[in-house]
Amino acid sequence: MITVTLDDRALKVAIDGMQGRIANMRPALAAAAQVLREAAMQAFDESRSPDGKAWPRLKPASIVSRARRHSPKGYVKNRARTLARFADAKPLLDTGQLRNSIQVYSVTDTEAVVGTKLPHAAIHQFGGRAGRGRRVSIPARPFLGLSEQAKSEIEDIIRRHVAGGVGGA
Repeated sequence: MITVTLDDRALKVAIDGMQGRIANMRPALAAAAQVLREAAMQAFDESRSPDGKAWPRLKPASIVSRARRHSPKGYVKNRARTLARFADAKPLLDTGQLRNSIQVYSVTDTEAVVGTKLPHAAIHQFGGRAGRGRRVSIPARPFLGLSEQAKSEIEDIIRRHVAGGVGGA
């Protein structure tokens, strides 16, 4: 007679450990939130939405307005020269206020919140009409979201956490 004995104590210990880590997802979600924040920073740096689509370039009126804000006297002498000088200006980075406002607001066992509290952020994320009488059309320039790279990193973070902690231990 041949017998096989299965000792599943190690398996039970491993499953118990995984259940404990699943019950406490806070470390994984905190790491995932940082990935999301970094993806937003990258969107600003590259002037691209998280899905890789290039943001619309600045309109001539926006370029002139930006030049005026940066001019010591607040005016622009030569419009054509100004347009050429600021032609490569990155959208949404005039002062850096919006970019610098992106932060991790909260992390719990079930969610992580990354975003900005600036009121004008939504019009830039989704686009729309703004200004007096809503006469100005602002194109969408999404900066919050999941890029494929961020999605892959977050999946890896969660996989490592469940398997043995965020550090993979």
